[in-house]
Parts: sequence; structure tokens; C-alpha cells
Amino acid sequence: MKRKTKIKDKPKKKRLPDQPTHVQPDNNSGEMRATSEDKSVQTEADIAARNDAIYNDIFNRWDGEEFEPTDFTIDVPIDSLESAVGYTSLFRQFHQAFIRSVAFYQTPTGGSLSVEEARKASFHPCKNEEEAKKHFKTMMRLPFESLNFIDLEELHQVAPRVAERFWERAKDEGNKEFISGHLGANITFPVGYMKQLWNIARYLGVRDSFIAEWQPRGGIEVALIDMMTQSYFQWQYWLEQTVKRSQTGERSEHPEYARWMANRQAEYRANGWEDGYWFRPYVSEREALDQAVQMVDRFNRIFMRTLRQLRDLRRYAPLTINNPNQVNIATDGGQQVNLS
Repeated sequence: MKRKTKIKDKPKKKRLPDQPTHVQPDNNSGEMRATSEDKSVQTEADIAARNDAIYNDIFNRWDGEEFEPTDFTIDVPIDSLESAVGYTSLFRQFHQAFIRSVAFYQTPTGGSLSVEEARKASFHPCKNEEEAKKHFKTMMRLPFESLNFIDLEELHQVAPRVAERFWERAKDEGNKEFISGHLGANITFPVGYMKQLWNIARYLGVRDSFIAEWQPRGGIEVALIDMMTQSYFQWQYWLEQTVKRSQTGERSEHPEYARWMANRQAEYRANGWEDGYWFRPYVSEREALDQAVQMVDRFNRIFMRTLRQLRDLRRYAPLTINNPNQVNIATDGGQQVNLS
């Protein structure tokens, strides 16, 4: 047996009086933003007070207005956690995050705490609305990648609608990162020193050219274009390695360093080696070149396979006829039928 989850009713709060003239609603985001009307010199305390007023207004509107995420209407088993508490599957994420946090505090790295001590250290729920607003301001000032589900759960204890709206906002930002291409770019260049302006700009430039030519019609086609862009960059990298390894000289060790290493190896053989019967083989110049050529061919095939999948997705898509007046339909060898 299944039933739909539903949100707990909460009495609406009165809206706060209008904010001062230097703060007004942003029509696009529904949040508050500063205007240029107040041109007087402001102290840090004035700026902090204005920011507090902005966050308080967002908190009160999110907490007071009716809100129903899309997954509230999803059918769930009658004996599930979501059905028991009456909210969304966000509770399951809270539960898993809490278990991970408790397990960490029970390890030597986390202090080897007992179960009760670990539970107390893992979860510090907000006690009242004032504390919830302070926690909300902190979360709003931090980037999403610095937050976790425990932070959201602590806010959820007092202001469940605010937590649910914050979660919906986080998912919306995740969708924007995917559509904009920055998700694929950050995965292609995962290490900090690789996330340079020019690397990200090149990736997005190639991706934008693919999008301009193909005009993707949904998330699946956007994902395939990301796969094509990533495989294209990997193909470029290994093609460069092929040229380097086949047409440039190998970097060799300095003779003094080679002699020093020979002396060290003699010492290692006497004192440093563990039991075993063979040494790890080194890659020869020819093998390094062969590996680069194989990687070039591999990523070329990945790119072409993804392109064929994108083509087939368009080719075998269901036929759609917009605003038809008359359609002629006939099977092989059959009689033609005119449909209006």
C-alpha cells in the first residue's frame, strides 16, 4: 500500500513591514537587493544591519508562505521513513549524513567517542527561531560546496519550510552549473592549479561551439555534448603526448644525480628492500609512445561513439506533426489513407 507524502501545515506569519528605501525586492530572484538610492557613507555596522534585515526577510517569507516541492506528491511505501514523518526524501539524506557523522566521531580520528557522545557531537539542532535565523545567515553566506546535510538538518528542526526551500535552491543551482558547462569543466580540470581561466575558457568555448551547431533539446543531449567535449580534450592531450614522445628528446638525468642514485640504490639493496623476487619494470621509450597512440585512438573512438549516440537520439526520436491540416499515411504495399 502506498500513500502520498504531504507537508505539515503551519500557520502563516504576518509579513514584516516594508524595508527601508535602499533595499527592495529583486523581481528575478524574489530576494532583497540593495539599490543605489542611498549614496551616503555607511559604516560596517550599517552594512551588517542591512544584510541582517535582508536575510531576516528571506527567512520569514520562506517560513511563512505555503510551499510544496515536487517530490511531495511522489508515491512512497506506507512503511517508509518519508511516509512516517510526512516530508520528502530529504529526511533520508539527513539520516545518512547523521550516521556518517556518528561513525566518524567513533573512530580514533574523530576522538573515539562513545555512541551517545558521538550523537551529541554530530547534531546541534537550533533551539528557537532566533538561533535558526543566525544559522540561516551563516548558510546563505557560504558556498554550497562548503555545506552538508547536517547543517540543513539543524535548521530543519525549527524552520522546516526554510530548510526545504534552501534544498530546492541548492538543486536549482546544481542544474544551472550543469547547463552552463562548469560542472563538466571542473571535472575535466579537477586539481586546483589546473582550474586556470584559460583552461576553463577553452573548455567552455569548445562546448559552446558544439551547442551552437547541435542545439540540444534537453538534459540528455546536453550531457552527451559534455561527454564529447571532455573526450575531445582528452584526445587533444594524448595527441600532444604522442608528438612529444615521438619528435622530441627525452629528459635525461644529470650525470651527478645518476651517480648519487646508484650509490643510494646500492645502500637500498643492502638495507632497504623487502622480500620479493622481481623489480617493478620501467616503461621504455617505445612502450610510452605506443601507450600515447593507444590513448589517442581510445578517446577518438569515445568521441565518435558519443556523436553517433547523439545522432541516433535525433534520428529515432518519435515523429511529431505540428498543426496538421491533412496527413497522408500508407504502409508498404498498402492503401494510402488521408487523415484530417
